[in-house]
Amino acid sequence: MKTLFSILYVPVNAILDEKVSIGLLMFNGEQHFFKYSASKLLAIKGLLDSESNIILKTYLRTLEKELNNGVENAEELFKLGNTSRVNWVNTSYISYLSKYSNNLVQFSEAKMIDIELSTSNFKRIFEKYIFQYDEAIVADNSFDIYKKVKTKLYPNIIGKVNVDRIVTPNDFKNLIAPVEVNFIGVNGVPVAGQAINFEKQHYNLENDVTRFVALTKALELDGQKDGKYFVLGREPKVNHDKNHLMWQQIRDSDFLEFVDIDEIGIVEDYINDKHVTPFFK
Repeated sequence: MKTLFSILYVPVNAILDEKVSIGLLMFNGEQHFFKYSASKLLAIKGLLDSESNIILKTYLRTLEKELNNGVENAEELFKLGNTSRVNWVNTSYISYLSKYSNNLVQFSEAKMIDIELSTSNFKRIFEKYIFQYDEAIVADNSFDIYKKVKTKLYPNIIGKVNVDRIVTPNDFKNLIAPVEVNFIGVNGVPVAGQAINFEKQHYNLENDVTRFVALTKALELDGQKDGKYFVLGREPKVNHDKNHLMWQQIRDSDFLEFVDIDEIGIVEDYINDKHVTPFFK
């Protein structure tokens, strides 16, 4: 059975026709493999605007979930009508995608390669055309979310909000216990943010989330309604089932806004655009 592959590119300069290879799709009619390089996605972040970065990351994650986990949402992903996770991975449809431009991701024409479709061969082709397969930059266990908030965000918001503030029941009578918050401000409504490491022990994670939520409720009971509350973090590994569920609940929450730590510029922009000032003078 013949094996085919298509390379996914991200256009970075339309005038010069510059593009960066970001992912690989291999298939043989019965099975398929897909992977994108999170390392290269991070590397080209500065070449795209903030909105494009968010859309691109969501697009690639959705595509990865569609192809590797069997989620049937190709119609939502490509907006191309009746497609399915089985039927659209074929030569003719990949050819169509190579001509279909959404100005975000481009598929190359499917090319035949005279090798068996296997995990080892997929890794070999991925490393030839995309990037190293095992990306240390993504699996960096030394990653410190709190350090990144303090070095990348604090310098740009100090003076506009209170940072590293310990809020106590003396500040809000409905607060049961002290809560240390990364930043808190006001622009007619409270604005606060907390960095949370979703990789830590679940008990400690629950405690961090509960304390921050308690602060939001205390503010609400104090008459400070409709506040803007940011949770800064990173999606945990899927094998941390309870942690991942909590991350999903926060991401989908109506009163908390999850912001990926690589996109903390969103918080800075909000504080600047909404003219936020320190909550405590």
